[in-house]
This record gives sequence, C-alpha cells and structure tokens, in this order.
Amino acid sequence: MLPLDKIAIIPQLILGAINYEDYSSFNYYNYLDSIGREIMERVDSSQNVTYYPRENLPSCKSGNNEIYFGYVSLPDFFNSSDFVICTYNIWNYFGEREFENQVNSTVRHEATHSAQFCKAGNYLLGVDQRKFSGYPYERVYGPYSIYKQLSYEEKLMELEAFALESEPYFVLRSLERFCF
Repeated sequence: MLPLDKIAIIPQLILGAINYEDYSSFNYYNYLDSIGREIMERVDSSQNVTYYPRENLPSCKSGNNEIYFGYVSLPDFFNSSDFVICTYNIWNYFGEREFENQVNSTVRHEATHSAQFCKAGNYLLGVDQRKFSGYPYERVYGPYSIYKQLSYEEKLMELEAFALESEPYFVLRSLERFCF
C-alpha cells in the first residue's frame, strides 16, 4: 500500500496527463512566425525541464492593475513548469493590429525564461548588458514596472528576456544549449 503522502500526488499526475494539450492546438500558435514555432517545439521537447504549454489560465488575471502577457513558473519538485501565454490580455491591450507581433515577442520572452530555468544555478544566459538599455531597462525599472519587488538576479533575468524579444535565434540557441 502507498503511503498517504504518495497517494495525494497520483491524482495530480493523472489530472495533469488528462489536461495536457498539444501546444499547436492553442490560439497563439496560429500567430507564430516560423522561428516562433521552432522555439515552441524546443520548449515543448525540453529534456532538462518539462514544460506544459498553456493558454489563458486564471493566473493571467493578476489583479493589482498588473497585466501579464505570459509567464513561466519556476520548475517544481518534479522539474516541471507551466509555460503560459495570456492571449486575452495581449489582444485586449494591443488589439488586432499588434497582436501577432506581441504574441511572438511574448513567446520569445517566456522561452528565454525557459532556457534560464533549464540552465539552473546561475540562470543568466550571458546577454550583452548593453542590450539592456532602452526598452528592457524601462520595462524592468520604469515607473510602471511590475518587477520592482524582484531580487537583483530576477531583474537581470527579466532584462535578458526583454532584450531577447527581438533576438529569436539567440533564444533558440539558448534553448538548444541548456534544455537538451
């Protein structure tokens, strides 16, 4: 007979298997460019961390006037993590005109975090810090930043992710290097 603490895990594993959906079935997949689709293939097939791609989970509703376009959860005890794209938020914030571009940027941003978590230890990927000026710096340190409460290392991780939104091949190489 299994100990009680092991029995509690079994329904979670079963439910996780039942609820798993192929990433290519999500709405955002239809808006990805070819490199975005390659990035999602690498995230989904990662060997170092098991990522569960998802879309519009209830946690996309952040409250506190914060808007999340996506997130990757810290890998848990089983070395698995949610990779979430909040397409409702992207659509509501940017509208039809910018939707495709922002979906691709968000996937690249979150895939950067996926590569960082695969790397473990020192999560930083080695992005040239000169790329942090402008947009990345404003997003992390600006007056409306949702990242103010993060540690210095977590802020550096966010700076890398914002800087790599426009560097999809760096993201792809990082996934290949650290997740396999």
